[in-house]
Amino acid sequence: MLWSAGVTPAGAQDPYRQTVVVTAAATPVELGSTTRAVMVLSREEIAALPVYSVADAVRLLTSVDVRARGIRGVQSDFAVRGAGFGQMLVLVDGVRLNDSQSGHHNGDIPVPLDSVERIEVLHGPGSSFFGADAVGGTVNIITRRAPGTARVELHGGSFAAGGGSGAASFTRGAVTQHVAGSFDRSGGFMYDRDFNAALLHAKTMLGPATALSVSALRKEFGANNFYGGNAPSREWTNQFLLTATHRQPVGPTWAIDLDGSYRTHGDRFLFDQVNPARSDNRHRTHTGLVRAVASRPAGDAVVALGVEGGADWIRSNSLGDHALSRFSGFGEFRYQFGRRGQLAASLRLDRYSEFGSAWNPAVSGGWWVGSHLRVRASVGRAFRVPTFTERYYSDPANLARPEVQPEHSWAGEAGADLVLTRGWLLQGTLFTRADHDVIDWLRTTTADRWRTYNIRDVDTRGYEVSLRRNFLRDGFVVAGYTGLTLEAPQVTGLSKYALDYAPQSLAVAMSLPLPAQFRVAPRVEYRRRRRSVGGEEYVLLDARVSRPIGHHVDVYVDGTNLLDRTYSEVAGVPMPGAAMTVSVAIK
Repeated sequence: MLWSAGVTPAGAQDPYRQTVVVTAAATPVELGSTTRAVMVLSREEIAALPVYSVADAVRLLTSVDVRARGIRGVQSDFAVRGAGFGQMLVLVDGVRLNDSQSGHHNGDIPVPLDSVERIEVLHGPGSSFFGADAVGGTVNIITRRAPGTARVELHGGSFAAGGGSGAASFTRGAVTQHVAGSFDRSGGFMYDRDFNAALLHAKTMLGPATALSVSALRKEFGANNFYGGNAPSREWTNQFLLTATHRQPVGPTWAIDLDGSYRTHGDRFLFDQVNPARSDNRHRTHTGLVRAVASRPAGDAVVALGVEGGADWIRSNSLGDHALSRFSGFGEFRYQFGRRGQLAASLRLDRYSEFGSAWNPAVSGGWWVGSHLRVRASVGRAFRVPTFTERYYSDPANLARPEVQPEHSWAGEAGADLVLTRGWLLQGTLFTRADHDVIDWLRTTTADRWRTYNIRDVDTRGYEVSLRRNFLRDGFVVAGYTGLTLEAPQVTGLSKYALDYAPQSLAVAMSLPLPAQFRVAPRVEYRRRRRSVGGEEYVLLDARVSRPIGHHVDVYVDGTNLLDRTYSEVAGVPMPGAAMTVSVAIK
């Protein structure tokens, strides 16, 4: 199901109350008891719609602005509630995926859709739980733990596109093994926009308390004008992620969750393929993290205390060799007021080797006014540290400055969730955020190079409204609208990112059964974009028509951008027109 936080009181909609999320608190909590706005995309919903990557899936949430430079998640920036793409944290099973080289790589998610159990999106600040970068929101991709049906899929379509995916799993005694992979290619809809991509994910469960996972990604794509300069660029990225988790009971009430991870990301970028010797950038980042969280129930309360340590380092022919270490301590207290009210408070300290300390508190609460209406509110502080690119990058179009410092923000929200008759759910949230020392790239004229500065403060205000209903036979309809405004003082020159946002966003998606075992799943997206120079407005229509053949074969026909709109989600980077894909899956 796709739900926002806190929509049922005790005794109402029991399936919802049994849904547990892990992103809204330091320890897992039922959706009906969360005190923050959380959205959940289930595996079944993702499978029903014409989506091919995590980036495609989160488009269903209007507060998540996906700024793609290509199809099928080739390269995408994420932004929540008008925040910059570097102000959103991406997690896989709670492990940080944000890249210390550049926020443009945060969308390099090494998990195929066949491995995704659900996607959780926490709106608003999350630094009191997760540390740096969780300013506008946090996306957490939860991978599968239970065995599933083995399947193989092949697809082909417009722009010489083709590829396939597959997944298999088994259980032997206390061991459950899941493996999934995918590959995609396209000749491109225009010059220098071809791509090849491959993903592999394997997860081993050693009983209910221990998990090991390995993920890998490799991409090559034409990057025509991806970063400005009107150059025929090309880029190669690869990523390897290794994680291990274990839950250990200690005594009658305490439990300790231990996890560790190692991540490495490689990036080779040719700014100009015509003159490769002058513009060949090669970067390799590494991240190591260890964390321990101890938690225990105490009557109507839950207490959690944790520590985390880690380091990021880079080896680059253009950025140089640099390292950054950090240590963190955090705690959370949650209290349940009978069956109606919840209160949560959390605090985290992050100490960086180069940027000093950052304290980030958060307080939130929720209350069931009646059997069908719940109100909630929260306030919190968040921060983001600059990437190595923002401090050291240089090419013919860009020149970074090492003097830039971390960003900080305060944010608050208030919302209500109304359970209507016939299974309809209506939700609304008002939010505001005040960002300080925002980092952006500026230039005075188009002939100048972009340079990084802590340019200004940015104030954001907005609202979110969503409506949904589940039908019989696994059908659903969901609609969401987000409106927001950004206020920032004028600066001398052109701004590259800070004023690039979508003041209006609408998304409607549904999956409905038809006669003769057919199923139709359309998705409509409307965006009105504002940029430092000009803006853009467009409507996108995608649709999937599917039908099983016997018990083991499914056929899908997907159409994307069926209205054949000309549009760009990143300035200067056109997106493809109408396209069709035919897929055959064997279970």
